Amino acid sequence: MKVRMVALAGASLLAFTLAAAAQDSGAPSGGATSSGMSAAPSQPAPPPPPPPPPPPPPAAAIGEWLTQGWYFGVGGGYDHADNVEYAEQGFQPVTAKTDSAALVIGTFGYRFPDRLRIEAEFGWDSHDVAPIFADTASGRDRIWSFLANAAYDFPLGPKWDFTVGAGAGVGSMRAQVANVSDTHQGFMWQAFTGFDYWIRRDVSLNLDWRYRELAENQAYFGFPVGSQVHLKGLNEQAIMLSVKWYPWAAPPPPPPLPPPPPPPPPPPPPPPPPATKTFIVFFDFNKSNLTAEAQAVVAEAVKTAKDTGAVRVLVTGHTDTVGSDSYNQGLSVRRAESVKDEMVHEGLDGSTISIEGKSFHDPLVPTGPGVREPQNRRAVIDLGG
Repeated sequence: MKVRMVALAGASLLAFTLAAAAQDSGAPSGGATSSGMSAAPSQPAPPPPPPPPPPPPPAAAIGEWLTQGWYFGVGGGYDHADNVEYAEQGFQPVTAKTDSAALVIGTFGYRFPDRLRIEAEFGWDSHDVAPIFADTASGRDRIWSFLANAAYDFPLGPKWDFTVGAGAGVGSMRAQVANVSDTHQGFMWQAFTGFDYWIRRDVSLNLDWRYRELAENQAYFGFPVGSQVHLKGLNEQAIMLSVKWYPWAAPPPPPPLPPPPPPPPPPPPPPPPPATKTFIVFFDFNKSNLTAEAQAVVAEAVKTAKDTGAVRVLVTGHTDTVGSDSYNQGLSVRRAESVKDEMVHEGLDGSTISIEGKSFHDPLVPTGPGVREPQNRRAVIDLGG
């Protein structure tokens, strides 16, 4: 604000000087001005940095990648069948010892997102049967099964599930024992439980225990023609190892994106505008005394020198081109001395102030000889000179 006030005072004084010169044979009035940079407009505060992005959700565990989808399965294992009771017409019921064998299954099913599974299961096993009577040969029971199962996989860890399920459907047994050779179907059900281990995102390995029951209670016919044996139901317990494959399982989720880099720091605020370091004091024609306006400019220069801590000050006097070089050299020095004396009067240390005169050799407005140019009749105060 002070710089602008000084500039306005200088402009007013210059206008007054030009008017006076036009009215009074070109003789200028005394005046003063100062020059320097105006204060830069205040910069708006930088916007606050954006908030950091939320952390990415944790990657799904391998077992959770397969929460839904169609699958195929195959398996096999040890199957123990209970002894079978035969009742032939006219004879007491006889229990035939049934050997253990292998149970083979194939499955096709779907796993829902909530870990519930439904599947169709096909099974086959064949058991040797010891002779019922001393005069008969050993036989064999073959069982085919078609069951609809439902199961639920309880998660135990990233790769482990605990499975509980049950199923029901149709079982078919072909009995070839003694003089019996016949096939019958009946209701069959099973219950199972076990563990699943996810080898990779689309393959799991399963170990389970099963209880299966075929409710036969049927009459099997044999030889001689018309003879029949009544066969009770068949119970089995199996330890199974199977594998499931999810060919259309969803691909694993992509890895989380790295967090974005932090925003760059806001630019530093611009440096404050430099304080005015040069002041110009104007004089009347052929004068070296200071007018009131010139004294105000000197006072402003002294205040600025004190505020900025200037340790050296140079005052340079100038003249117009009227008169000889030697005369104008002395006049320019006297103008510089007048300014220095006023600065000392305002409280500045005189030992820090240097003066010089340049006659008319450094005009502010170039002119020819003998021209009374008001702007060339001046003294320049350079803070830091």
